[in-house]
Amino acid sequence: MGLWHLNTVAPCLEYIDNGSCVPPPGPALWGPLGLTYNGQLITCPKHYRQSTNWVSNFFYEPGNDRIIAHIVLNTTYWPSWDVQRYEFNAEDGSWCNREEALARQAWIGIWGAAYTQKATMGSFNKIYACRNNETKIREVMWEYAEPATNGWWVDPYTWNPKSIYGYAVVNRIDNLLAAAANWTLDCWRNISTTPERFAQLRLPNVLNYLAYESRNYCWVITQDGVICKADYQIPRWEMISTVQNPEADALKYFITYDTRRKRVVVFRQRPDAADGACQHQLEFYYPMVKAGQLTQPVPVTSLRAGNRIILAANLIGDAGEGVTPYTVAGELLSPVEGRLVTPFSGTELNGRVCFQYQAPHQACTETLGLKVTVEES
Repeated sequence: MGLWHLNTVAPCLEYIDNGSCVPPPGPALWGPLGLTYNGQLITCPKHYRQSTNWVSNFFYEPGNDRIIAHIVLNTTYWPSWDVQRYEFNAEDGSWCNREEALARQAWIGIWGAAYTQKATMGSFNKIYACRNNETKIREVMWEYAEPATNGWWVDPYTWNPKSIYGYAVVNRIDNLLAAAANWTLDCWRNISTTPERFAQLRLPNVLNYLAYESRNYCWVITQDGVICKADYQIPRWEMISTVQNPEADALKYFITYDTRRKRVVVFRQRPDAADGACQHQLEFYYPMVKAGQLTQPVPVTSLRAGNRIILAANLIGDAGEGVTPYTVAGELLSPVEGRLVTPFSGTELNGRVCFQYQAPHQACTETLGLKVTVEES
């Protein structure tokens, strides 16, 4: 399985433009227009009143069909920081609340952004997150990242072994939790009764974000842009890939999964341009199974002279799964004594293909060659 890059929206958002820049050494803290914080933001050639400090949360919100980012900003205006909610159309990545955000009307409050980080969607289309000021994993409000009133929660610090996590995927239907703090993805079951850590998956690098897909699967992205898909019920890794054109100057990567369109969305945090303009971008990927191996054909009926014999093979992906839909062509290699009745076959859901061979009435040895064409995206 791999990721097919669909499109990129760059830049996906903007900062408030100051309209002009101040020659070096920059503006004074106290000037004719009052206090100016972070004067370097509008010191020539820069001329924007905001800059990204950190990205707190990035997730898909299914109720409004939006991609949500909670971003903490450094600003030139009081009190030197801001926290805005940025909403993007999940279909095309367009910035939905542009006017509201540039007017500073999408403010969510510092406590939600500071205490709630790495939020992601989970069971029942709710948003869940680990908290920096406690050990609990809570259901939170998508608008403000504050704990939901009478919302669901668990506390892994009361489990055995005691655990404190920074990332978590919640499956309340099957009583499962996949969570990480450092180099391992811990898989828990019976989280509402007697929690048991039944497996751990080693992460390929330092984790930067964890995203929910379904009752079986979750996605991870590392600080260097490696993307992995995990089945946390079995558990096992299903796929490893990477963002398109990973850049050395990319600051961080964030990931979410659009459950409506069945695709991955990545937020790439990039340094500001020379003039201070925002360069963050949204990237959309579609998970596709990649053919990894075509097995040798084996007979599934008796090998008898004069009989029609059925031979089967399997086209499998790099994770061992059956691959479909592909057409596999068959050809008898010289010398030929029998007849290949079905010269081609389409793969079934499990990747199987079947060929019928009409054997001659005398004993012989035949060789069946198979070929499939896989186009790289």
